Amino acid sequence: MTKTILIIDDNPDWVQMISMRLQREGYQVEVAFDAVNAVSQAIKLKPDLILLDIMMPAGDGIGVLAKLRGNVNTFNIPVIALTVLSDEQTVEAMVELGVSGYFVKPADRSKLIEKIEEVLTEKSIRLTI
Repeated sequence: MTKTILIIDDNPDWVQMISMRLQREGYQVEVAFDAVNAVSQAIKLKPDLILLDIMMPAGDGIGVLAKLRGNVNTFNIPVIALTVLSDEQTVEAMVELGVSGYFVKPADRSKLIEKIEEVLTEKSIRLTI
């Protein structure tokens, strides 16, 4: 069964680049370009994993992740943060909200794919126990 990844990021060029890479790896990719649409898309799609930017229009990734964690339909979806922000306060906030990984852009795409596969494998193992 094909795994779905929701990319939440406001940079269309980056989204296109990472989407193509993920599709080549066999994933179905969906996109939300701002914080407002992010939560509704996640609830509607129930993706297997979310790649989340932090700096976006109409809200930020920390707020999006807090809303996802507070919703019964999305609280357990793994989220990997992908952002230009690397300050300790932002990283700590995302870790406290249960982020599964944190990458600073420009991220090494091979390492990102490895982390995605690791998180999705762990999720599958957790769900089948």
